[in-house]
Amino acid sequence: MISSGVGDTVAKSFMEPDALRFPERRSEPHPFRVWCRRWGSQAEFLLATLAGMVAVLSADSFTHIALGTLLVWEVLSFHGSTGLTTPLHHQLRLVARSVLLPLCGLAATVVFLGIPEAAVVPASTAVLVAAATSLLCRALRWRLQSPLRVLLVGDRVAIAHAMARWVRSERVQPVAALLVEPDLDRAPTEIMGLPVVADLGAAPAVVKSFDVDLVVMSPSPGVTSIDLRRLAWRLEDTRAGLGVMGILDSVAPHRITPGLMEGATVNDVRAPRPTPTAAVIKAAVDRLAAAVLLLIVTPVLVAMCVAVRLDTPGKALFTQTRVGRYGRHFKVYKMRTMVQDAESVKIDLADQNEYDGILFKMRADPRITRIGALLRKTSLDELPQLINVLRGDMSLVGPRPSLPSEVEAMDPDTLRRLVVKPGITGLWQVSGRSDLSWAEASALDTYYADNWSLTGDLSILGRTLGAVLSARGAY
Repeated sequence: MISSGVGDTVAKSFMEPDALRFPERRSEPHPFRVWCRRWGSQAEFLLATLAGMVAVLSADSFTHIALGTLLVWEVLSFHGSTGLTTPLHHQLRLVARSVLLPLCGLAATVVFLGIPEAAVVPASTAVLVAAATSLLCRALRWRLQSPLRVLLVGDRVAIAHAMARWVRSERVQPVAALLVEPDLDRAPTEIMGLPVVADLGAAPAVVKSFDVDLVVMSPSPGVTSIDLRRLAWRLEDTRAGLGVMGILDSVAPHRITPGLMEGATVNDVRAPRPTPTAAVIKAAVDRLAAAVLLLIVTPVLVAMCVAVRLDTPGKALFTQTRVGRYGRHFKVYKMRTMVQDAESVKIDLADQNEYDGILFKMRADPRITRIGALLRKTSLDELPQLINVLRGDMSLVGPRPSLPSEVEAMDPDTLRRLVVKPGITGLWQVSGRSDLSWAEASALDTYYADNWSLTGDLSILGRTLGAVLSARGAY
């Protein structure tokens, strides 16, 4: 914990950061990534403005109205910058929303102030061109500035927890840690391979030495709100952002509303259940989409059935009992990708399981047929599950449907996944599938069950295409 007075050591860390000794830096950030992080927002504003101005100047008339509408959009779109931790889909949604008010205001001026209707087209064009440029720039910035270089602050447990969570992340790269444990006799020099500095007052120097983008503090017995406030003061002269990770890290942002009670900041956490309207919309979209997709892919399903039957003897469709919402059993449909006696052979392969949990996975499973390997790699073997979605057993998006034996081995927290229908795709599927550990997969499914939303489902559906094309974890 930081003492009330700033001592000589802390003062030195402000005046002479290079005089402090740090472990050797593990990796250098790419110069363009650094530039994108520092100046990307300004570049986006400039490019969006230029694109909008080109649209304004290309109009034959009513340029003053188009210019005024463009200025209103710029204020709405850029008046508040998004944080480093703001998800891309949320940033894109904010840009899209910023278009609504200027266009609605433009329509109102036509109705109530008598502005010519001919002014609507050039003004709308200017705003839409600028917004489209902003959307493109923001998506590129998200890609180009990753990964974020993160400095972890907290005790050993908090630092190790954050490292375990982000070890596979392409978005987050922990580069150093500030250890805060008041009663620690001897501080380690590394935690899970991460360089450690046991001096919270040295934060500005560590940020400079490791080119840190974001400082993430985890509340613990040695870290208080006073420390957070003083850390924010120390980071004022750096380019690093500050975030807090802790008890709410398993709650999606849409369930959290900041509040104030008698001077104390209190985050209101909405119950982990969707509104009845959202649930009805999800069910209706699931069945309608499944019916349409089944009509479209019927020729593909027929071709796969023929190929499977010609490759190896046995039925083309594979059915198996799985556990659905609230523990209800149902028959799942898949294209057969293994030999017909795969379950009996599995007993002999039990000691070759490469998965660290209750699932059975092998990268080179001898039971998989030639056609089956192709179907698994392309995820085409999952298409018959559209029948399950149409019947109401499954959803397009949800946790992986589990076997009854797997459910029996789950702990109470993991069983939380049964409050929603299993899905053809989900967080587990778009985050690495079989490359993930059982703990990681379970955490993703539980997180989805607690925090699903219609916009979140759309995001997962969009990411599914990339996951299928990359074939990551598909075996």
